[in-house]
Amino acid sequence: MAKTDYGAPLLWLEMKDGIATATGQWSWRSGPDLPQEVGRLFAGWHWDGTALRAEVDVHGFHSLFVYQKGSTLAVSPSLLALVAAGADAAQDPRALAVFHRIGVFINDDTPLRHVRTLPPNGQLTWRAGRAEITGGAPIPKAQDITRAAAVEGMTALFRQAMARILAAWEAPLTLPLSGGRDSRHILLEMLHQGREPRACVTFHHNGKAMNGEALAARALALRGGVAHDVLGYARPRLADALRCTVMTSLCADEHAQMMPLHDYMLEQGGAAFDGIAGDILTNPDNDAEAFFRLAEKGDFTGIARGLTEGHARVISTPEWERGAGPILSPGMDDEVHDYLGATIAKYADAPDPYQMFWMYHRTRREINFVPGAILSPAETVFCPYLDPDFAAFCLSLPYSVTRDQLLHDDVIAGAYPRFADIPFASGFPAPTASRGGARHKLRSVADVLRITATMGPRAMADRRAFLRVPPRLRRGPDTALRLHTLCLDGLDAARARRLISITDRLTDARPRRLISDVITKGAT
Repeated sequence: MAKTDYGAPLLWLEMKDGIATATGQWSWRSGPDLPQEVGRLFAGWHWDGTALRAEVDVHGFHSLFVYQKGSTLAVSPSLLALVAAGADAAQDPRALAVFHRIGVFINDDTPLRHVRTLPPNGQLTWRAGRAEITGGAPIPKAQDITRAAAVEGMTALFRQAMARILAAWEAPLTLPLSGGRDSRHILLEMLHQGREPRACVTFHHNGKAMNGEALAARALALRGGVAHDVLGYARPRLADALRCTVMTSLCADEHAQMMPLHDYMLEQGGAAFDGIAGDILTNPDNDAEAFFRLAEKGDFTGIARGLTEGHARVISTPEWERGAGPILSPGMDDEVHDYLGATIAKYADAPDPYQMFWMYHRTRREINFVPGAILSPAETVFCPYLDPDFAAFCLSLPYSVTRDQLLHDDVIAGAYPRFADIPFASGFPAPTASRGGARHKLRSVADVLRITATMGPRAMADRRAFLRVPPRLRRGPDTALRLHTLCLDGLDAARARRLISITDRLTDARPRRLISDVITKGAT
């Protein structure tokens, strides 16, 4: 991927005295040219000297950031690149208040008032200083379908999605394999179609003692006779969190735990798979029943309250349980609930309004950074659950078919009976938690001192906060949100360039010892 001096591809357009001037890359596209029906993230633009046309994939999962202010328009896959090039970094208080309460930027919001992402199936045209953006997710109608027919349809359409990918890409493929359903389905369908991954790879943070995710993945790899690399070594926590914050364009509060996978792909290269959207398309989560009942009553603000309360419990210590909102953006609960509720209400006519909201907001706007950022060293990342036919089928399933949260289990067990006895991660015993040794702890302290020294006086004052046990939020969310706030405070072109430079240096200094356990192809 070609980059500008700002760390990422960028095109900057301005109208001056009726004449358009352009700097940066006139044309850019993410990854290789592949058929449209192949499931993956995509974005691109072309400026012909008169008109700009930019677009993203049908689901809008590739974050393409658009800066608009006055006579200026700029596009880049990196928000920080836009700021480094001179974009106004004024913050969007409402967007940030939502982020502080549910960990997601919704609609096309970003932390910055003048920067947006393109919507699903988004297309941007700009000519003579005038911009037009079109797109949006269509609202599906519920199918009249039995559970058995849903299982059959999902099996056939996923098989078709994988066949499209494997026909389009004959080179080796790396498969990140967890202990869950989505990546398992990918592996078993690969084997069914006579292809093997170059290797499966699983990360965890427990040293030599593999956790349930890694044990489930290992059992599958052994049964399937495929190579399996496990990444279990302790990591530089703050360095990973800062790299992740910058890589995700200040639009996510998670994924730092996946940085071993990013570094693994830096070493391996090639193409990869990702199971994004497999969960929300096939098995609703534990909140789905209550939220479906609220949607039936038209109480979308009630769903919004449930989302903020649920997120607060997840990221808070037991003594606090109020989340980050009262800490970082106090007094905005009602505005957030109204805005969230109105957004969810747009999907009132969908078979499952909550599913549609989660698909096109959390999955599109935050989980998308797994294939879009964590796996970005790959030549391309294939996402079979985003296959247009498969996704359309699943989004049109009535809630009565998905309600028991076992639909995907039934699909996998029925299609691949030879593997049906292997439990998912929850079926394996959890090992004793392992903590990094003295050397790792010393490196962590050194990282805090080194990183905070490069980020300015406010960060240096927060050194103790990065080292102590946080009193109100759990350590992971506390670190992520503290870094997010530090990056945004005083953000301007110089600070954006400094953040990009710091991240580049941390990437150069990344741990090179990654694989803690390995089996080769055909091992038993």
